[in-house]
Amino acid sequence: MVDRSVFDRRLEKLELLLRHLRTLTSADRAAFLDDEALQAQAERWLHLTVECAIDLANHLIADHGWKSPSTNRETFQVLAQNGVLNADLARQMEGWAGLRNILVHLYLEIDHGKLFDILTTDLPEIEAYVAAVTRFVPDLED
Repeated sequence: MVDRSVFDRRLEKLELLLRHLRTLTSADRAAFLDDEALQAQAERWLHLTVECAIDLANHLIADHGWKSPSTNRETFQVLAQNGVLNADLARQMEGWAGLRNILVHLYLEIDHGKLFDILTTDLPEIEAYVAAVTRFVPDLED
């Protein structure tokens, strides 16, 4: 059984991370690319953002008894198969899972220009994800 307080804590953390990430977009591209501290913040906060998204998905999957995913990408496919996410949002979230893999495993090859682009254009995808999973929160048992 999913612990509602665990789900809520991860949701709150995700929303906090989104607020933090938005503060990084106040820097222009050149300033961001010249500031290793901003880059490090972006890397860590983006990593944690995706981890929270994956955790929320896995909580919903477990609570509803849906098929257990074998990969982080598949986690979002399971949500789409069960009507939590539409196909486009599921594909976008699979991309976020790919970003997580880069941040965790290919950290020596991070393109900070692309990271800045993600910060300035793709955060609404995470906001849409939060809205989608939140619709299922009332179904969770306390």
